[in-house]
Amino acid sequence: MALGVALWLCPKKNTQLYDKLLTLMSSLNTLFPNQPPKFEPHITITTNVDVNLVDSEKTRDDVNKILSASVVALNSLPTNHSNLVTLGKIDSQRKYFKKLYFQVKKDPNLVSLARIIREIFVITPQEIEAENIKINPHLYTTNSKGNTVRRKPSKKHKRSASSASTAQSSTVDIDERTKPIEMQKVQAIAAAKAAEWSSSEFDPHISLVYSDLHPIDNALWRTIKTRVSDYLNVANCDAEGLEDNGLGWDGGVLKLVLCEGDVNDWIVLGSVDLH
Repeated sequence: MALGVALWLCPKKNTQLYDKLLTLMSSLNTLFPNQPPKFEPHITITTNVDVNLVDSEKTRDDVNKILSASVVALNSLPTNHSNLVTLGKIDSQRKYFKKLYFQVKKDPNLVSLARIIREIFVITPQEIEAENIKINPHLYTTNSKGNTVRRKPSKKHKRSASSASTAQSSTVDIDERTKPIEMQKVQAIAAAKAAEWSSSEFDPHISLVYSDLHPIDNALWRTIKTRVSDYLNVANCDAEGLEDNGLGWDGGVLKLVLCEGDVNDWIVLGSVDLH
């Protein structure tokens, strides 16, 4: 599963819930084979965020822009909740990244934040690229792996100022062939897709363990639930009413994380505290 750059929402470090979750995750890891990787407690707001990873200066600019926009988006939403994040019952799936996790209540503000960021920084760039490939095929080529990629700038465009007139004429030729993208159309498509994604696919959760183990047998489940109940001081950690225990947080920390390769090698590109 390709995650690319993901936007995480984490509880703040050194808070009671952060420390409890981190300790619980370390304890649960010992129950699974092959030393599962360690990671920070978080909710993934969205994956595949569009960040330039080739040019370090552009990477910093993109990261700052996305984090700033995320804060503005969240601050623009109504403050009609006590916790932005509320933990639900413990659950498991066959998937590696959802082997063991807490469900998270789909707070309207949390869903809105995910929809906004998905629309602006994931779907819109994808739609712009798709539209560009369709109406401006001369800007693209096929690489050795059969993938459509942007053509590199012509050598003519890299000439010195002494050849500026020649470079300028080449640029004019390209500009004459290149059709403008209808941004209003692209934005409408992106908004519709983001709304559908936030309704049907966005599944906020807090992963506790990443593992290929399947299935989790009854004996292991009993041990897991006992540890969760003990560490978080809840009577029934898989009850639907776990949300009533008030476990969760408001605010926290937004982080952009490059999720490529081994989990232990993931890189935090930037972060911002929410107040």
